Amino acid sequence: MQIPVTVVTGFLGAGKTTLVNRWLAGRSRGEIAVIVNEHGDVGIDGELLAERARELVEITGGCVCCTTQAELVRALDDLASSKQPLQRILVETSGAASPAGVLQAIARGGRSGAFALDGVITVVDATRVEQLADHDLVFEQVGYADIVLLSRADACAPERLAEAGAFVATRNGAAFFAEAARGEVVAPAAPSLDSLLDLRRADFAASREAPARSASHVYESISLTLDGEVDGERFADFVETDLAQVAGRLFRTKGILAVTGVDERMIVQGVADSVEVTFGQPWLDAPRTSRLVIVGFGLDRAALTRGFAACDAARRPQ
Repeated sequence: MQIPVTVVTGFLGAGKTTLVNRWLAGRSRGEIAVIVNEHGDVGIDGELLAERARELVEITGGCVCCTTQAELVRALDDLASSKQPLQRILVETSGAASPAGVLQAIARGGRSGAFALDGVITVVDATRVEQLADHDLVFEQVGYADIVLLSRADACAPERLAEAGAFVATRNGAAFFAEAARGEVVAPAAPSLDSLLDLRRADFAASREAPARSASHVYESISLTLDGEVDGERFADFVETDLAQVAGRLFRTKGILAVTGVDERMIVQGVADSVEVTFGQPWLDAPRTSRLVIVGFGLDRAALTRGFAACDAARRPQ
């Protein structure tokens, strides 16, 4: 049985440790192990979490996205091979880290495939969104997210919080958005990490398109929709050709598709160049529609739109 691994990322001072500490408080100490990465040589966050985690591994002196990635893999393998099974492993990245290398390391599953990525949570300080916009790393962290948590929501006026949410949301149309205050997820209410992860498994929110790409930030979110079913073989060709051509520039791919001849929703989840397909709830009487969101940089929106449109089951093959 694979152990789920959840990554918590976000820029410096976003409030990651506060959230992780709150989630640990609601679980038995024997259930969760934590890996904390700090950019400096002396760890601080680990000391705050050690009393509540069954095991805590601190990786200091570099980012697990690059210089200490091998150490991260060793730590994950060691935790996964523990005689007493873990319910979950949490990885809190350095605020100065790109999630890319971390997610690729986890997606490989270690020596025996004993662990698997179960979610990427990016924490964004809602009071500092305008300042954060100057850092490309923030957009990359947001781009990889399954869930974006706007922290310090209690310190924002409603209109300010709405502006922060809109600004970040346009950078990742595949993410589920929530608000947090003092380490607690308050909107929508999710008292535990498990309940938050359950919320993100729901259908997409309304389509969110990114604004016109600027010279300073090339990360973008492309939302592709079809009012109907996709042809399974054509969609497979789209993944193997159109998406494969930009594999090195992808952050996230997420979709819920109605496939001809399949009663259940087809769920597409991609991290970087790795794409996983599973099946969810049956469509029953719900309208059979298909939506795919692609988040990355240097993407050709027109080409991807054409490629996905060609998957339309009602469209005559060319």
